[in-house]
Amino acid sequence: MKSSIKYLTFIALFFVLSFTAEAQRGGGERTPPNPTEKAERQTSKMVEVLGLDNAQASRISAINLTYANQMHTAHENNKEDREAMKAARAAIKNARKAELSQVLTTAQITKYEEMHANRKKGKGCKNSEGCKGGRKGKGKA
Repeated sequence: MKSSIKYLTFIALFFVLSFTAEAQRGGGERTPPNPTEKAERQTSKMVEVLGLDNAQASRISAINLTYANQMHTAHENNKEDREAMKAARAAIKNARKAELSQVLTTAQITKYEEMHANRKKGKGCKNSEGCKGGRKGKGKA
């Protein structure tokens, strides 16, 4: 009797831990963020980091929304074709950058490019010492 209770407890614990691990991994298919929310997040970050005035913020918000919608559409149209998505993403990013350069000052463009360079360099890492768990880079395990 005691061994069957231990056995059932072990099985239950195994299932709980396996479901927890799946939940932390993200489990299902990743869906892209809502274009409107993405554009709002991008705009607020740019206002904060680049010190945009109200006129610039308004124009940047419209640009961000336009390209967030385009990116969402490209993702929907190219779900199965990774190379097509990569090409579409590059074209959209280049067009967005061209429009942003018409609104931002030279100093703001420089700061914007630094912001993106830092984001790419630290992608996937939450701390300055490197990534934990050895997923990317050679951070502390």
